[in-house]
Amino acid sequence: MTTMLLGIDDTDVLGHQPGTGRLARELGAQLEEYGFARLVGVVRLQLLVDPRIPYTSHNSPACLVLEPSNGGMDALLDAAAAYVTARAADGSDPGVCLAAQDAVGTAVRHFGARASSEVLVQADALDLARREGIALMPLGGTGDGVIGALAAVGLTADGNAGRFLEYRGGLRAFGPRVSARALRERGITPVSVSRNGEMVPLDADIETGDWVRPRLLGGRPVLLVEPTPEGWRCFDRKSRSGESQDEGA
Repeated sequence: MTTMLLGIDDTDVLGHQPGTGRLARELGAQLEEYGFARLVGVVRLQLLVDPRIPYTSHNSPACLVLEPSNGGMDALLDAAAAYVTARAADGSDPGVCLAAQDAVGTAVRHFGARASSEVLVQADALDLARREGIALMPLGGTGDGVIGALAAVGLTADGNAGRFLEYRGGLRAFGPRVSARALRERGITPVSVSRNGEMVPLDADIETGDWVRPRLLGGRPVLLVEPTPEGWRCFDRKSRSGESQDEGA
């Protein structure tokens, strides 16, 4: 089955909820409900934070990983665009991008890498999408969200950037502790970040802090964990401030 990547960005303004991350998760749920696609996951990407770039709080677009069901690519894009247009905040500059993962070539992946370290402009994104045959749509305001939307697709296709905000409908159900076996059964690989890089035992009991957010590494979800005197724990932990806004609450 063809995997589709749906990038969205610039859907919010300061003080407005939901943020892009939550909007992406809710969009995925609606696409499933109406039979357009099955949501595999939602990846949050980090782009360049620079005063020359107008962003809300973190400059972090989202990319939905989807398995299409009915109606084809055009119907999926129309449904996504309608949802984002209806839910985006007044004064935002949303954009969406949709592409089959196996059709995302080197140029689009490189664009994502550039957006992580360079200031790019809307014309760069639109011209590249046109050349590569990728659907890219500004949906209001300045339309600058197309930059992040295309970058999100490129980075997700490359498979080595970002973290999952959702994966197969269950990240928020793991609780304060989870076994390595349970993670693997859900398709998430726990990997040790210790110097020795030892294998995480299947019976390892991992402290999560109620915040399981696998990284996208090697094209798959990887949960980084570290050994401590008290046992295994997630390497990525929720900070005391910023995470709710960062993920759209």
